[in-house]
Order: sequence, then structure tokens, then C-alpha cells
Amino acid sequence: MEEYKSRDFLVKVPQEIFFGKGTIALLPEKLVRFHVILLVTGKHFALSCEYAQLIASLEKNGHIVKSVTGIRGEGPIEDVDRIIMEARNCSADAVVAIGGGSVIDCGKAAAALIPLGGTCREYFSGEKTVPGKGLYFAALPTTSGTGAECTCNSVLADGETFVKKSLRHPSMTPDLAIVDPLLTVSCPPDLTAASGLDAFVQSFECVTNPKSSSYSESLCYKAMSLIARNLKKAYLEPENIEARCAMAEASLLTGMAFAATGLGAIHGLAHPIGALLHVPHGAACAALIPSVVKWNLSCCEEKYAEMAEVCKFGKTGKDFLHGAVALAESCGVKAHFRDYGLKEKHFDFIVKNCRSASMKGNPRSMSDDEVIALLETLL
Repeated sequence: MEEYKSRDFLVKVPQEIFFGKGTIALLPEKLVRFHVILLVTGKHFALSCEYAQLIASLEKNGHIVKSVTGIRGEGPIEDVDRIIMEARNCSADAVVAIGGGSVIDCGKAAAALIPLGGTCREYFSGEKTVPGKGLYFAALPTTSGTGAECTCNSVLADGETFVKKSLRHPSMTPDLAIVDPLLTVSCPPDLTAASGLDAFVQSFECVTNPKSSSYSESLCYKAMSLIARNLKKAYLEPENIEARCAMAEASLLTGMAFAATGLGAIHGLAHPIGALLHVPHGAACAALIPSVVKWNLSCCEEKYAEMAEVCKFGKTGKDFLHGAVALAESCGVKAHFRDYGLKEKHFDFIVKNCRSASMKGNPRSMSDDEVIALLETLL
């Protein structure tokens, strides 16, 4: 019998999390104490009937509703400033973000910065720091992948420098998360696949992170089991409600887990590569699976073997690797960065900008030369 090893952990999640079909209907009553509500959405949700219905419901409850729509992918800091400006102009006292991870991250950052002076760039660059709690913030994901509704960090990108990194503070954890699987039904197949693979990578990187604990591992094992069984179904059958529910729950569980633990080198490398080459984040994570898992196998064979069994990929670490790659391929995700134009000339930028908390959480460290050697395998 394996000897029990105590591992400390701290759990910080939203004050309230509601999961289930139709739970978006709970939002108006949760905002009853606020007067001016700022809705933050992407282009897709702003065109939906759910968006119009939500505004009508909030206005019926006596709220003044303002909105910022068209938030773009990858979390541009310019979009955060658009939200901040509108919120200050209308004196908003609560921010609600409904969309994918980038929409939630932009709304999350804006909610923290609205009561403060300055622009997002000043905080993103480190010139200023987030001192504490901003406005009340609610997050409603329309994709199943990032887990942003549960975390205290906001992944943003600077379009001028191509730097992608997190703005974070413990107080930035959303006050309310409503995970309604029905909001994901209209998610396009390619985004369903990419976001689902992001959640899958989050789950296994959380397990191999040195800070993993019984809390995070129990959530991640359940999440990866759900993803292994349901991602392909959600991709091929967009209106399969049970598959959508399973993926939404898995994404929520991974967010709760890595908020307490952290991730690894796949996410550490995916951010600079994605920002520089405009690779969708989930696709970047999927393309990095073979090289990074091979690198980590020598120190994580037992954990990868456990995950292989959980996912029904087999019984060894190599089985897990093969199963993960097959899962990505079954959802039509590109497996090579050369499809996105990766060149040797990009290596210096990637090495310089990959040294994030995720990279530090990888179970096997990488020197700059070892990062370059890994990048060479991606050409």
C-alpha cells in the first residue's frame, strides 16, 4: 500500500458557484443590491436571444444596464481599457462577463481596475499593482475550457509587444460563477475542441505540478475522465446536451483545481507562442502535448500511468501520451506549429517570455537551452 503523504493546499474559489442547465436565470436575483450593471460579452453572445432576454430581465428588476460587446480572443489589454472607460462613464457598480475565457479575463481585470486610476497597460507592465478588491464581478462561461470563472488571474495580451501574461491578485477571484451548460450549445465545433483540450491539459498539468494535493487531484481525475469520454461527442454533436453538461462540469472542476495548484510547461510555452503566432490557446496546448509530456515522463511516469487508467487510454505513461494525442486528433486540432509559421527566429522571444508561474510549476525544470531544444522538435 502506498504511504500517505500530507500536502498542504489553500482553496480560494468564488463565494457562490451555480452549476446546471438554465442557471443563467438566477443572475438577476444575485445582482439585486446593485444599481448599474455593466455587461461584458463577445460578439457571438451579443447577437443571441439569451443576451436580449437577460437585459430585459435585469431592466425589469430595476437595473440600469450598460454593455461592452465584441471583446476579442486572447484578452487584449485595449479591450480591458474599453470596459474600464465605459464603467467609469456610467458609474457601474457591478461587472458581469458572459463569454469565453478571454471575455471573462478582460471583465475580471476591468472589475479590479475600474475604481483605481490609470489604464490596464500600467498594471500589465508592472508599473502599478492591484492593491485589493475592485467591483463586484460575476462570470458566466459560454465555452468549456479555461476555468477562468474560478481563478484570481486574468490572462491578457499586449498587441504592441506580443507579450501574454497574467494580471493577478487574490481579490480578483469572481464573486459569483454561474456555469450554465446551455450557454455552450452554440459554441462552434473548432472552439469546442480547442477549449476542451485546454481543460484537458489543465487537468493533467495540475496533477503533475509539485503543488498538487488530494483536493486538486480528485477534481482533476474526475475532470479528465469526463473530457476523455465526452469531448469528441460535444465536437461532433454540438447539440448533445449531456456531452455539453459533462464538458462544462469538467471545465469548472479544472478551474477549481488549478486555482489552488498551478499548471506546467505546456501553458508556460503556449502563451508566448500563441501570442506571437496567433495560435488559438487550446490548439497551442494540444500541439505541445507530445514534446512536454515526453520531457516529463522520466519524473512523472507513475502519475501519467494513473491518468492513463482514469481516461481508459491504457496503463502506462506512454499510453497516456498516445491517448492524449489521439483525443486531440479526433477533434481535428492541428498537431504542428509549423502550420502556424513557427521559425527558429521566434525562439529568443519564446524563451524570454515563457518564464511564468506555469513554467515554474513544471515537474521537471528546463534551462533556456533545453527550451530551445524542445522548440526545435516543433518545427
